[in-house]
Amino acid sequence: MELKDKAILITGASGGIGAAAARRLSGKGMAVALAGRDIEKLEAVAKDCRSLGGEAEVFAGDIMDDEYTSGLPDAVKARLGMLHVLFNNAGVFETGAFDVADMSNWDAALDINFRSLLHLTKAAIPHLLEHSESAVINLSSIAGRMTFGGGGIYSATKHAVHAFSGCLFDDLRDRGLKVATIYPGFVDTGMTAGVEGDRSHMIQPDDVARTLEFVIGFPANACPTEIVIRPQFPL
Repeated sequence: MELKDKAILITGASGGIGAAAARRLSGKGMAVALAGRDIEKLEAVAKDCRSLGGEAEVFAGDIMDDEYTSGLPDAVKARLGMLHVLFNNAGVFETGAFDVADMSNWDAALDINFRSLLHLTKAAIPHLLEHSESAVINLSSIAGRMTFGGGGIYSATKHAVHAFSGCLFDDLRDRGLKVATIYPGFVDTGMTAGVEGDRSHMIQPDDVARTLEFVIGFPANACPTEIVIRPQFPL
């Protein structure tokens, strides 16, 4: 897919990976729809994108609000006139041993990391399939391919993203929809603020944005369905 004059919806776009993706793709000529809760941060990202020559629109709301989520693709189509790519990036890093877990926090992690992704993807599919080439790109994690102590809910939701992505690809591959999952290790964002180690050795948000660009621009005859990104050097 040529990036220029195409539109992408990015969740969790107010910072970190989402903001980096928006800036990179704006510089390539894509129109970006920025979804997230913090309208001031979204507006700041939109301003950066416009300065790079791209069209940017802000759609502030809570991804756990079903009305907001189900209406988001329609709103993007109404304001940008098109939707070619959905980047499901929003997520939370909830950890802790199961026996002492606060189940309300686990429920919220399930809703944000997986349930909202399902509902948003479902709402976006009709718009994506209007085009001969389109894509759903989901952000999972290394934790979506392994397990670790204290990672019960985070790892479970990321495994769920992994499984859903593979099934969605098989469901709609013959209609031109690429479905790819990105599995990064620790990325230098606010979500990993409590992780000890040399942060310069972490994956940088723009590294993930580069991967997103790679998937979108991949030839139409094939799809890189799974991409693992690991830090080159130990933390």
